[in-house]
Amino acid sequence: APSRDTMPGLPRFHLDTSAPHSRRPCHQWPGSWASLQKTVVILCLLLSSTSLSPTHAQTEIPPETVKLWADTFGRDLYDTVTKYSGSLLLQKKYKDVESSLRIKEVDGLELVRKFSEDMETMLRRKVEAVKNLVEAAEEADLNHEFNESLVFNYYNSVLINERDENGNYVELGAEFVLESNAHFSNLMVNTSISSVQLPTNVYNKDPDILNGVYMSEALNTVFVENFQRDPTLTWQYFGSSTGFFRIYPGILVQADRDNREHFKQLVDELMVKGVGVVNQALTEAFQILKQFQEARQGSLCNQAIMLITDGAVEDYEPVFEKYNWPDRKISTLADAQENVMEYLHVLSRPMVINHDHDITWTEAYMDSKLFTSQAQSLMLLTTVAMPVFSKKNETRSHGILLGVVGSDVALRELMKLAPRYKLGVHGYAFLNTNNGYILSHPDLRPLYRDGKKLKPKPNYNSVDLSEVEWEDRAETKRVLFLTNDYFFTDISDTPFSLGVVLSRGHGEYILLGNTTVEEGLHDLLHPDLTLASDWIYCITDIDPDHRKLSQLEAIVRFLTGEDPDLECDEELVREVLLDAVVTAPMEAYWTAMTLNTSDESEQVVDMGEVPNLSPCRKFLTPEDEASIFTMDHFPLWYRQAAEHPAGSFVFNLQSAEAPESPGQPMVVTASTAVAVTVDKKTAIAAAVGVQMRLEFLQRTFWAATRQCGTVEGPCPESCQDSSLDCFVIDNNGFILISERSQE
Repeated sequence: APSRDTMPGLPRFHLDTSAPHSRRPCHQWPGSWASLQKTVVILCLLLSSTSLSPTHAQTEIPPETVKLWADTFGRDLYDTVTKYSGSLLLQKKYKDVESSLRIKEVDGLELVRKFSEDMETMLRRKVEAVKNLVEAAEEADLNHEFNESLVFNYYNSVLINERDENGNYVELGAEFVLESNAHFSNLMVNTSISSVQLPTNVYNKDPDILNGVYMSEALNTVFVENFQRDPTLTWQYFGSSTGFFRIYPGILVQADRDNREHFKQLVDELMVKGVGVVNQALTEAFQILKQFQEARQGSLCNQAIMLITDGAVEDYEPVFEKYNWPDRKISTLADAQENVMEYLHVLSRPMVINHDHDITWTEAYMDSKLFTSQAQSLMLLTTVAMPVFSKKNETRSHGILLGVVGSDVALRELMKLAPRYKLGVHGYAFLNTNNGYILSHPDLRPLYRDGKKLKPKPNYNSVDLSEVEWEDRAETKRVLFLTNDYFFTDISDTPFSLGVVLSRGHGEYILLGNTTVEEGLHDLLHPDLTLASDWIYCITDIDPDHRKLSQLEAIVRFLTGEDPDLECDEELVREVLLDAVVTAPMEAYWTAMTLNTSDESEQVVDMGEVPNLSPCRKFLTPEDEASIFTMDHFPLWYRQAAEHPAGSFVFNLQSAEAPESPGQPMVVTASTAVAVTVDKKTAIAAAVGVQMRLEFLQRTFWAATRQCGTVEGPCPESCQDSSLDCFVIDNNGFILISERSQE
């Protein structure tokens, strides 16, 4: 038995190892599991060494008494949770429709290939959009004659809609219509035109800037056409080598309170950590380049060393004199600032001459447009980008880089192509880069909480699969023991790979059913039923006429034929209709239980769950986001129930001391799986359960421990005695019930 030292908050105890059962302070007599096995809790007695010897304890508390307590508590608890959850009713309802059900075995290889092809198609559309921008930008530059005295007004993102003290629009700040757009995370945008952003140290009327902005106005039409052709596109942009940035849709990037706080936070986090010893690095870099050049190794392309620093504190003249000055390529460090752009042209020259427009995909990064001091979550993106070159004959030999165009791809949108319901109870999909880093994974947690703020982890986009597959938080967690099969393949024409994980056992099967549209719609539209908000039943983000539809509204239009243009997942729609029909009697059952309960059972809060239907949010505390169905995962209580025999309840204690929900009563969630067997295959159809206040569970337990079998009168010893410590622990070893509430 574990030493009591391993249980924080409990006094130490020592056992006489010569005494019978002394190595088993948490007794597990086989007979006591007759009823307790269906509740998956363990009754544990610890004897206080200061007042009671083990021998005396066994005389006063015989195993038969503890068995009686366990049986009584197990029977009472099982009867309660079975009665109020309605698990037997739900099992019967699925049994009634068994003839219309079939169980499909999940084929991992087929799934990963299908998902990969769908993702390749989606990403190819993004590449085509970027190519359209490249062609338009290069053609616009070819037809543009540089005008030193050009006068031109444009929409400056920092100045739009700004007025002076007289109420007039400031220069470069004309009226710019902005509307909240759900597709762009509810930011205020203008989807008919782009806007221009410039760094504060760039003069917004510099001739190079004005000519570049004027030339790139031609991209507005292409931005809009791209978005109309592929409404899943997000941000599109052109970054000019002269220093400006054109973004579509147009957006209000002002120094408002949120933005100021965001940048203050970033500045506050900057720390001076000594000085950079660059001399050795430069020496090593020159030597490496020299070795490759002399040996004719490597790519044999242009060579350059780029030094990025906030200040050079050393004298590098000896290094330059030894390695660089024979060819006089750089004379002083001051040359770098003046010649950086010239060197970009030099480095890009071979690509320009050969007409190479390399397609570049980035690793995962956070959307800074959404990251403010109030951010509670963050969208991860990847970007596809291509260079834009000058095609003018007089500059072609110089290799002039005009800039870069790109478009963002929300990884969340990409992962929607690997729908959660097709992967079994525990399955999931993930994306890797060609460097082996995670691009997207349900357990990738890029943020950490610092007080009330969420901050990005330093290495959030360079996380290995082996790291993310293990829990990265220090606190103890409930666990599941699973055996997983991993399937993976590349996504053609990208540097990405797709992986699909399926768990053996229940995770290998999914339940399919059928019902009439009329019956299904009747029950689906019941006011007490809600759909899991993250699940995609119908595609509503492509056609502008569909974007304001909820998933439920889209399903209704699809099933009634009201909108033949709607594209829906027919298999998933059939499943949710079946779930709605089968679970329809549950609401009436729970209502009857509520009306006919005694006072003591008022502490039970009912909750029923099937995969497609999400719980009423009022029963969930704010920290319970992990307890609802999302695009990424089934809730833990559902997955735990699925890994235990059908009818066996799993108990989880939820703390009331979370900072988001002070004063909330502690509750215990009890859940059980409902399984269906067809043609000797068994699949999980649903999970159902109750939430109970902890005090109800405690009262039930203390009442059970007042039993003492055939002994007449009061029990000689009970859990109320100061000489005994009685506990109920769950199947992960967490204490559910103790006389000391802090435990």
